[in-house]
Amino acid sequence: MRLAQIGAITLLGLLVLVVAGALPAGAKPPQGLIIFTSDRGGQSDLWTMRPDGSNQTRLTNDKVEDIFPTWSPDGKKIAWTRGGAFDPGAELWIMNADGAGKRQITSNSFADAGASFSPDGTRLAFRSVRNGNIDVYVINVDGTGEQRLTDDPSPDRIADWSPDGTKISFTSDRSGVCAIYTMSPDGSNVQKLTPDSMRAGVAAWSPDGSRLIFSDNFCATTEADLFVMNADGSGVVQVTDSPENELSKSWSPGGDKVVADFATLTGNSLHKGDIAVITVADGTTTNLTNTTGINEEHPEWSSH
Repeated sequence: MRLAQIGAITLLGLLVLVVAGALPAGAKPPQGLIIFTSDRGGQSDLWTMRPDGSNQTRLTNDKVEDIFPTWSPDGKKIAWTRGGAFDPGAELWIMNADGAGKRQITSNSFADAGASFSPDGTRLAFRSVRNGNIDVYVINVDGTGEQRLTDDPSPDRIADWSPDGTKISFTSDRSGVCAIYTMSPDGSNVQKLTPDSMRAGVAAWSPDGSRLIFSDNFCATTEADLFVMNADGSGVVQVTDSPENELSKSWSPGGDKVVADFATLTGNSLHKGDIAVITVADGTTTNLTNTTGINEEHPEWSSH
């Protein structure tokens, strides 16, 4: 809050604001809080920070990898993957916004990862590796009602639910290279949005559902930039043009920015990355973490 706006707030009110850093169980985080994965400390854990990079707070401290966090639509819950992305022991978990109340959702011998909440917060879309095949599934947040949505020999992954609940975007190699597709929440009405030439992947819906942010060269060994397109695949516009590898799966609440992980690409190898905020209109980029030698990735911006 700007000093000019404080005005009539009482001293008691100011004290409340200062000491309110800790969130009670189930409470909403400050509007726009960003969650991400960091390997600082020698292990992959979940952290949160404000959109300016301040107030970085550790939520998990687990020798098992904690990756791919996602906010519930009301900002009160976080779903994430506990275990390596392709570890048979990788499972979906859910917890309160302050890191309390951890609860396991899936329990099997498959690699379940990369969850996305439905707009009403009752279901999760995710990808699972089963019988050597990577497909998109949905499940209720209580662990019941699992349903397979895709069944293709090529990998289908990185699902993201549209704000109105009518579509799920995902990345698939079913055309021979990766591209962005959408489908209905029951797996029907599959539509391809990007041409093979872009080798696109990692799409995320804007808050109003009118656009998608995504990366080119996702399944290639060349550097990837961010692009934006309309919900039907038209109007593709490049957002970033840098020597780094940029992946974004989350917009700001206002829909004018995205948060992304930036990783240095040398030859065919990705190195340590940082979390950055990018203005969609002009590509202006602000690095939030600036942690040399530490890998930060999988950021997501809370809408509350």
